[in-house]
Amino acid sequence: METKLKKLLLLIFLCFIGWVSAQKKSVTGIVSDENQPLPGALIKIKGLSKNIVTDLDGKFTINDLPAGEYNLQIGYIGYENNDITVAVKPEENTDLGIIRLSQKHKNIDEVVVTATLKNSEARALSLQKNAINITNVIASDGIGKLPDRNAAETVQRVQGVSIERDQGEGRFVSIRGLPPFWASTTINGNRLPTAEEETTSRATAFDFFPTELISYVHVNKSFTPDMEADGIGGGVNFITKTPPMKQELKITVGSGYNAKSDKGVYNLGLLYGGRTKDKKFGYLFNVAHFTRNWSTDNFEARRSGDEGVFRLELRDYNGVRKTTGINTAFEYVLSPKSTLYLKGMYGTLSDDETHYKHRIRFDKFSSANNTARVELQNIHNLLITELTSVSLGGVHQLNKGKIDWDVSYYDNRFKYGNIPDKQNNSYYVIKYTQSGVGIDPNYIGDHGNGPRAYWKADGGKLDYKDPDALFGFYSDPNFKMDASQMRFTDLEFYKVFVDEKDKIVAAFNHEMNVSDRLTLKYGFKYRDKERTAKFSDIFYNWSNGTAPLLSEYGQYITTQPNGPKYLSEMNAHIGNTFGPVLSTTGMDQFWFQNQGNLKINPADSESLEYNKALGRNFDVFEKHADAYGMGTYKVSDKITVLGGIRLSNTNTKVRGFNVIDDKLVPTENTKKYLAVLPMLHIKYTLNDKTNLRFAATRTFSRPNFGDLTPGGTYIEADNEFKGGNPNLNPTYSLNLDLMGEYYFSNVGILSGGIFYKSITDPVFQDSFIGTYNGNPGVQFTAPNNGKAASLGGLELGINRRFDFLPGFLQYFGTQLNATFMTSKMEKPSGRKVALPYQAKELYNIQLFFEKKGFNARLAYNYKGKYAVEYAETDLNDSYYGKYSSLDFGGSYQFTKFLMLYADVNNILNKPLIYHFGKNEDRPEQVEYYGVRFNLGIKLNF
Repeated sequence: METKLKKLLLLIFLCFIGWVSAQKKSVTGIVSDENQPLPGALIKIKGLSKNIVTDLDGKFTINDLPAGEYNLQIGYIGYENNDITVAVKPEENTDLGIIRLSQKHKNIDEVVVTATLKNSEARALSLQKNAINITNVIASDGIGKLPDRNAAETVQRVQGVSIERDQGEGRFVSIRGLPPFWASTTINGNRLPTAEEETTSRATAFDFFPTELISYVHVNKSFTPDMEADGIGGGVNFITKTPPMKQELKITVGSGYNAKSDKGVYNLGLLYGGRTKDKKFGYLFNVAHFTRNWSTDNFEARRSGDEGVFRLELRDYNGVRKTTGINTAFEYVLSPKSTLYLKGMYGTLSDDETHYKHRIRFDKFSSANNTARVELQNIHNLLITELTSVSLGGVHQLNKGKIDWDVSYYDNRFKYGNIPDKQNNSYYVIKYTQSGVGIDPNYIGDHGNGPRAYWKADGGKLDYKDPDALFGFYSDPNFKMDASQMRFTDLEFYKVFVDEKDKIVAAFNHEMNVSDRLTLKYGFKYRDKERTAKFSDIFYNWSNGTAPLLSEYGQYITTQPNGPKYLSEMNAHIGNTFGPVLSTTGMDQFWFQNQGNLKINPADSESLEYNKALGRNFDVFEKHADAYGMGTYKVSDKITVLGGIRLSNTNTKVRGFNVIDDKLVPTENTKKYLAVLPMLHIKYTLNDKTNLRFAATRTFSRPNFGDLTPGGTYIEADNEFKGGNPNLNPTYSLNLDLMGEYYFSNVGILSGGIFYKSITDPVFQDSFIGTYNGNPGVQFTAPNNGKAASLGGLELGINRRFDFLPGFLQYFGTQLNATFMTSKMEKPSGRKVALPYQAKELYNIQLFFEKKGFNARLAYNYKGKYAVEYAETDLNDSYYGKYSSLDFGGSYQFTKFLMLYADVNNILNKPLIYHFGKNEDRPEQVEYYGVRFNLGIKLNF
């Protein structure tokens, strides 16, 4: 199939290359300011209804103009209009070259401001204004105004968008309160394969992708048929940088400080690109590297049986993260009408993490002597994520339209580094236990599930708001963990490997200008995906006599890094109880020296070898074949209608394992379905500054990979079967959007809109009684399609400069947006709840100051709490708590070539909180990241 497809694409390519060369001539040009091209510029031809919009490189082509003289009116937000006269001669190309526009200036101070300030917003708003769908756009230098270091963090400022964080950095993107796996995240229009440590969803983790590689970000709230529509919430498309029209050399060098780790951060960026003298060949080399020391303090309260805490975990993380991104792009202009391109990209995130976990086992409390045990886990791991992609494509202007095509390859991989060695590369854990630790009996209760510590809300002494009460459970106020009483318990190799490849992604689009008012477009897309997931969790116990004490490894034990400062934000002193720990060298040496004394514990281990971990070991082979057709009709100068349909055929084959009669048996399942996705957009342009948009679309989301695994395990003692469901249906949504926009003349926007989604076949974790292998009454637990759900909301936003105010105030401005949402769904049990991941409100507040070469921005971001998982009562629901952050970005442009910048992240240092129930009285996890600073220079030649 793949070979046939390649031959077909080659045949199509050769045919239309010859066809293109025989077409009639056209008018071409590039709209630019003094520094860079202007995408989204609107070009009107006086006396005709034909309107043209420049592409992302500022280029435009006007085809099929009879010979004669024409007046072109070129307009752009924040720029003076430019009218030019063009004489079109029969059978001759007319190349207008670069058409320059000048910014509107209120006073002389604005003239000094170079292209790093408000024209970045002008480019973004022009693309948004002239789009037919509901979208928000961010330009690259607009991204650089705030300290957003990866692709996920760039979009958290957009209304209706929120992010999930890992170790304080943005990772997953959610749109309009829907789960990340219900959002489409793409690069250059292609959805990326996913590979992540713990999740088996389709959500893409973007913490490996530096912002320096991004040219534009499009947050699409509504899809058109020519976009991949696998995203109920919407989609985020990151567009990488392409060869510039003139030679550019940009260098960024920076350094900073992480207050919590008390260590440095370092970043380096390089961009070099340009074109040959004849402008036919363009090239770009773009590299970004970011190294940061980090530290995180965290405590987690574990439940088992009821709301009581059976184990309290005090976690101290320290590590070094390194992100490297490489983007290369080449273009060759075959003719004024035809351009070929080749793009390559590599992104990687490595996280060398040392983690000490102190576990207080309240469930091991003995009332006979009022003691329990404390466990120390020494953890070291190296997490590595790598993405590689290559794309070959072309854009070819026709006499009455355009053809573009693209063939791409993507590979996204997650693995652990070689810790403690290459053979056992894993999340590596060595656990010690100290028994007989005195515990205040007033902290312990037994409600029928054994000894537990209870929260104040449940009549206990644990109180999140009072650190002395929260951590006052030791009976000896001077207690300190003792290496001479810490005895080895077990050693663990936790292994995860995920590799997802899109072996080929091939796309073909043909746009036809039927008349000045009607444009038709059709296209095809094919994807061949292969995903491999391997998992094991192996435990070793001491097998040769008495297990050693921690103190016996004196040369390898050390004081815990930052231990006394643990949770200093809470004014807690529990870190003073932390005793010696193994160094990372000591952890490695423990394995090297003691392999002969260790034996695998099959009862605690999880792997295929022991007929376990079936839900984490499976392969997916998936093919997508899409076709679409659409038409854009300009009813009048004010009304434009786009209608069309996209057909998306999915063929998913999943291979995994089942256990039958205590034997591991391979199993395979195939699921096929066709998604029919009609779409309608209406854009009403009241005047040059005002748009009213309506969209009615149908979109879908494919089931998560982990939910599709055919494997399952029958647990005879409990008469339970737990597994996946390869017969899951995709989730569909009917989306209605209404949005109004008013664009200020001096770069700004006022917008407001409402949206509604009617969702069918959402996926839930379901339980039911059935028969397995002849055994009746078996309790099955597996994902299943549930009842319908709905989501509605309101979006409001304003981006406004205060240039209408007198004096010093005119240099200030603000960006404000808010999203309010409500939703409902019904669980299989009949319980009515809100959709998971749906916060009731999202806010963004920015205050900025721009004068001459100085730019300063203060940005506040707020996300309300939302449920991650639902049980049958609120007390057992798991919530991601409300979260707010404050960041600062400032810069000064000394010359055209030199800029100094300074960033501060996480100024408020608010904790990330997970909690049980709607309030924070029963925290499940509390985590602090600390404040980060960065200072550097940017050189632009």
